[in-house]
Amino acid sequence: MVDLVGKRLDADACSIYLVEADLTRLTLSATNGLNRDAVGVVQLPVGEGLVGLAAKQRSPVVSDDAQNHPHYKYFPETGEERFASLVAAPLLMKGVTIGVLVIQTIERRGFEPFEVEIFQTCAQLLSPVVMNARLLSLVDESDEVIQRSSDELASHGIPVASVSEPRGERNVEFRGVGTSRGIAIGRVYRLENPLDLAELEYEPRGSADAEEADLVQALSMVRRDLDDNREELGDKYGPDFSAVFHTHIQILEDKGFVAKLRQSVRETGNACVALQQVLAAYRKTFGRIQDAYFQDRIMDIEDVGRRVMEQLLGDRHARPTMEAGSIVVSDNLLPSHFSRLDIDRVAAIVSEHGGPTSHGSIFARTLEIPAVTGVPGVSEALRPGELAIVDGGEGTIFLSPDERLVAEYERARERFEIAAEHLDAMREMPAETRDGLRISLTANCGLVSDLRLVEQHGAEGVGLFRTEMLAFAHRGFPEEEEQEQLYEKVATFMAPRPVTIRTLDLGGDKDMANLGLPSEDNPQLGCRSIRLSFRRPETFRAQLRAILRASAKGNVRLLLPMISSVDELHQAKEIISETQEEMRRSGTPFDPDIPIGIMIEVPSAALIADALAAECDFFSVGTNDLTQYTLAVDRGNEHIGHLFEPLHPAVLALIDTSVRAASRAGIPISICGEIASNPLAVPILVGLRIGELSSTPSAVPVVKEIVHALDSGDAAEDARAAREAATAREVRRIGAERLVEAGLLSHPDIGSWLEKIVRRELDA
Repeated sequence: MVDLVGKRLDADACSIYLVEADLTRLTLSATNGLNRDAVGVVQLPVGEGLVGLAAKQRSPVVSDDAQNHPHYKYFPETGEERFASLVAAPLLMKGVTIGVLVIQTIERRGFEPFEVEIFQTCAQLLSPVVMNARLLSLVDESDEVIQRSSDELASHGIPVASVSEPRGERNVEFRGVGTSRGIAIGRVYRLENPLDLAELEYEPRGSADAEEADLVQALSMVRRDLDDNREELGDKYGPDFSAVFHTHIQILEDKGFVAKLRQSVRETGNACVALQQVLAAYRKTFGRIQDAYFQDRIMDIEDVGRRVMEQLLGDRHARPTMEAGSIVVSDNLLPSHFSRLDIDRVAAIVSEHGGPTSHGSIFARTLEIPAVTGVPGVSEALRPGELAIVDGGEGTIFLSPDERLVAEYERARERFEIAAEHLDAMREMPAETRDGLRISLTANCGLVSDLRLVEQHGAEGVGLFRTEMLAFAHRGFPEEEEQEQLYEKVATFMAPRPVTIRTLDLGGDKDMANLGLPSEDNPQLGCRSIRLSFRRPETFRAQLRAILRASAKGNVRLLLPMISSVDELHQAKEIISETQEEMRRSGTPFDPDIPIGIMIEVPSAALIADALAAECDFFSVGTNDLTQYTLAVDRGNEHIGHLFEPLHPAVLALIDTSVRAASRAGIPISICGEIASNPLAVPILVGLRIGELSSTPSAVPVVKEIVHALDSGDAAEDARAAREAATAREVRRIGAERLVEAGLLSHPDIGSWLEKIVRRELDA
């Protein structure tokens, strides 16, 4: 790196200083131009000297006369007294300084702003490479001998899918909650919980040489699989979902990691024990680093180890990997599953636990994967590898169905696909009631790959761009430059259609290990969403800068989540104003009139909606959390899932209060919760005069057809009746009766599906 950067930037010396594990010291680790004997010898505290200053302030330090700079510190071992000018740029990962990249020149040189910007870009591009190499090398620096730690290994297993032979037709039926529409027929793949490596049954070959050969072959196969997965996911879902594989591939290419495995297998004659020992050593070393992000990078090493072990078990014990078109069954449907699974091989997802508005369910709908949650007993009853049918609309699962049932559902799947094609063919038609009331239909998404679905289904813009999807795809929130490129790509693709970008909404049930959040008794009421952003101001400001840069396209709106008071809104707006002023001074283009809106998703926000409306440009009602907080019902708890009612009169009252406040203030209001795609809710939302409904892309054509069949006057009467109702059942019945009266049950594409929903309510 130092050779390449030094030559490209015409510098006389280029060096890299790395931060030590205690995060307080920098060590000269590589150089081309300074005395090479100083490598590994010269150390300085973070904050000391020009290099330490760049590390501390996390921004470049530039001087054309370095030795007369007030922060200059001389290290005779380096021989740097002959250099006049210096530029030092920090190497940053997730806002943490991991090192400093430095160039120096003998002749005094005034660096132009564009040169400093190029150098800073080099530092940004090199940071992840340096980070991964540094983490992998830390074990070499440890004075600990690689040894098996039984206690550690017992708590860090490698998951391996269990497989048994299917045994005939059973026609076993299970019912759960349909959380993502669609029909899938495929073989069951049981996504097991992590196993205890110490208890894993593994029979080594007769010789250490044979074990080493198997291990080397497994490493090669995993490397090839990762390349294939990265390419396939990149093509199908965009770079977001494939990003995690870059780190895994680099680990497999690291000579130190591979050498340790080979040495250990030669000593033990057992590839499984070798993996245990090497992973334990990395885990122990990383655990000493006093920063949550650095500690949790062991997850990537663990994941690579799991893949290698799966490959070994597959070769040795004929355990197949997940085949294309698999029905994935898990205990819980978690957001993290979507970065672990080969998404392109998943036909449907079934989970024992979870509800329709859990974020795992939302992700399934975003990716248009049929899903059923809250299916108790299915894991115990299934036989991995047996044929299964999943109906994500009805919430039905059949295990080992007979030929008649398979044929019936194959026809239903074909009808579903044809209906979807017919609806998409009318994507250019506006959503307008029979008497001319125009409703804007936008889409919720979170990845660049979602934009193809927005286009395919005819959404009029992005009503909610969930930036936390990036965090799950990248296993950590991406750097500012990555965010900027992504947001700009989304804004450019959608222009001139609007794009509403919500700031980071993590915490609660959307936790990630590298957030380093403290354990909380009730995380849904704890440090999440905007509260987390306030606690991480640098991360918040970096995201704001990225969103503001994208706003230069003129079609971006900024949305703040979980605002519960005017004080919180003032605090957020103050940070936004400061960020805008900073960008204005640096000459960075952005939209000075970017609309700033808030989510109405806690009852306090709805109850003071008039005060909040006076301070922002638009409202977006998040009915998932609004329902959760209003009814005190955990949205992901299937045991009380029957109490989670977005159409509860209390929830509708808060929505109505927000609508009226927005109308008085003259600002627009939209719905971006899952209720926007509920057919029974659409007539009532239209009647409440919600001007924009934002749903999963695939729901847009269905909602459009319902809007086309409505009369705004009838919908207003439905809304009034719903506001006076005493129960959610009464509200659902009002919606069902309107769908019948509008003639939608005879609709050629969605009629049969709507009839099931309507009859269920009218017969109750």
